Amino acid sequence: MADTNHDHAGPARTEGDGIVYRGLGWAMAVLAIVTLICYGIVVGLYKFMESRAVAGDTNRAPLAAPRAQPSIVDGRLMPGNTTPPAALLVNEPVNLQTFRAQEEHILTSYGWMDQNAGTIRMPIDRAKELLMERGLPARSSISVGPAVPKVEVR
Repeated sequence: MADTNHDHAGPARTEGDGIVYRGLGWAMAVLAIVTLICYGIVVGLYKFMESRAVAGDTNRAPLAAPRAQPSIVDGRLMPGNTTPPAALLVNEPVNLQTFRAQEEHILTSYGWMDQNAGTIRMPIDRAKELLMERGLPARSSISVGPAVPKVEVR
């Protein structure tokens, strides 16, 4: 029989996992170095732009309020200024409903417009009724004619 032992040239070679660990370590080191360099560039640009912004500010008037310096307290951003908050309309439907109720009251009730002059206000329906009863005042002795004066042609 033939010899089945092929161990003449030393130990048999085994197939590896195909990963070069030395190359993987160098790739990680290069990645870490590039990341640190990018971080340094970003921090440097931020500081440069911040210094340009501070240097580019105009001088404040001596009597002006100090510039607001916001701060973070207990995880919340505090504005750092003492100006009152904006007067925002936070409940607009209720404000509109109140306004319309006031307008409706004015249109449907009696009241003085100018008591010294004797001018009153009344509901529109009642004003229409009085107008129909009394009629519109007529013009007295004014002839109704064309608005353009007549010109004689010779």
